[in-house]
Amino acid sequence: MNQVRPVFIGALIVTVLAAGTFVAGTRLGDPRSSDWDVLEETADELRREAARSVSERELVRAAIEGMLTVLDDPYAASLDPDQADGVRDLIDGSIIGIGVWLRESPQGLRVTGVVEGGPAQRAGLAEGDVIVEAEGRSMEDVSVSDAAAVFTGKAGSRMELVVEREGETRTVRVERARIEIPDVEARMIDGAGYARLRQFGRGAADELGEAVRDLLERGARGMVLDLRGNAGGLADEAFGVADLFLDGGVVARIRERGEPERTERAGHEHLGSFPLVVLVNGDTASASELVAGALQDRDRATLVGSTTFGKGSVLTVHEVSDDTTIQYTTAFFFTPDGHAIEGQGVSPDVEVESSRGQDGDPQLDRALRVLGP
Repeated sequence: MNQVRPVFIGALIVTVLAAGTFVAGTRLGDPRSSDWDVLEETADELRREAARSVSERELVRAAIEGMLTVLDDPYAASLDPDQADGVRDLIDGSIIGIGVWLRESPQGLRVTGVVEGGPAQRAGLAEGDVIVEAEGRSMEDVSVSDAAAVFTGKAGSRMELVVEREGETRTVRVERARIEIPDVEARMIDGAGYARLRQFGRGAADELGEAVRDLLERGARGMVLDLRGNAGGLADEAFGVADLFLDGGVVARIRERGEPERTERAGHEHLGSFPLVVLVNGDTASASELVAGALQDRDRATLVGSTTFGKGSVLTVHEVSDDTTIQYTTAFFFTPDGHAIEGQGVSPDVEVESSRGQDGDPQLDRALRVLGP
């Protein structure tokens, strides 16, 4: 059975992004104990005697889902093939969907970002919108993973959304399409380099490194790294991004059950000691929190914005059968100074309220001022 590539990721299931952190893990144990015999006997009895006919595959799937429930792990889940393929597509930077990053909220699924030029943007969706219904189904208190099946579809198919913005709702029809997701958006702003890292997809560290080098060669007085709305990506890419800005030393500390703490260290891709400001907000999660926390603890950057999401757990993603992939927490990561991220997030050095619903971008404006002349 194949294993999914190791990642620190906000798990975008086809078109939907939720904070999460993943790493490839171990296989299930061999069922040889008497307790496993009881499980097998129960399954055999249900197949023979239950009034409703059930297949072995149904029982196995239900057993797996039950095991995950026992973990009392909010990030544990069983993914069907379409959902697992969606994760792989995301990491490769190409998906079929409407092009939105989403986060769960009591009111519905909140849009934390849209793909430029994608179907959602063309239909008028914007950061800060809340999707309260999708295809006639309420999204109130619905998890991103559970909503994935609603958003999944073939390229060219259409879906209907009810979207709330500033207290008003409207119906939006969006056509799904194959979307190339850019990891990095970079440009000069008032003499400063600006790079927005949307996710840690495959090749993101190299792409960001090239963008930063280009901006510095063009005379940028310093860099603003925008991690707002970034919910994660590949583990290697997260460490590679930290590597760009840190001249060696600890990037993160990883703690697993029953194992001594291990450290991840920066390598040799250091780009220099230019001024650096990092933008963060409540949708900065997982791997992006790891990078932000490392740069803050190492006194390499000033963090501007609002406290991050607080997703500091590491998940194992493992394909256990042809039609089932599971994910569950196996470890927690901490900043170089040992600060916990899970449930707490990373606090900025300069607090600036969210830019949503305001004219302009006050968080970015403040970051440019902090960067200096």
